[in-house]
Amino acid sequence: MPSRPRSRAAALVLSFVPGWGHVYWGRELRGLAIFTVFAVAGFGLLNGLYIYLGDMRTFIICGAAAVLAGTTAFSWYDILRRTAPAKVRAEAEERERSLKAGTSAYLEGDLEAAAGHFTATLEADPADFEALFRLGIVRARAGRQREAALSLRRALRYDEDGKWAWEIRRELELLGASTVARQPEGAAEAKSRAARVEKEAETRVA
Repeated sequence: MPSRPRSRAAALVLSFVPGWGHVYWGRELRGLAIFTVFAVAGFGLLNGLYIYLGDMRTFIICGAAAVLAGTTAFSWYDILRRTAPAKVRAEAEERERSLKAGTSAYLEGDLEAAAGHFTATLEADPADFEALFRLGIVRARAGRQREAALSLRRALRYDEDGKWAWEIRRELELLGASTVARQPEGAAEAKSRAARVEKEAETRVA
């Protein structure tokens, strides 16, 4: 179940082009993989019908047509299964449990357990911006700045309505300040020296 409510009807309509319904539903990698297979098979079919005239022509046409049909059938079956009301409700309930468990673990100071719960939520919906935001905070508190920044930027990208935008940007700013503060003394001195040299050069030019 995507973190942002989406229409099952829209997902089914978009699935007339295999993979597009999955992208709409928040399963981007799966959708792109399905669409890639469909596109390659379509290219093969057109090539066999209109360009290739060799001995393998019949095999190419039949094989490409079979892959096209199989990809389309799988895309429809998978999106029907994923958007079924019962499955959507079950995933929503599991999401709430994982978020609450992760938050409780974070408040108790168990950062690894908290990260595990938020990661489990993201396995069900990689575009869940709330789970990404919370995972980013956990990673930042654990001193894993690079992973934290990645999670927070992804959260900002998927938060289409800006529900958590202010909090995400604040955490990114804090993360940036923390990264600067942790720089080795030599790096800070080098930056300061470079700034002085640049200032002196501007003064000479003036």
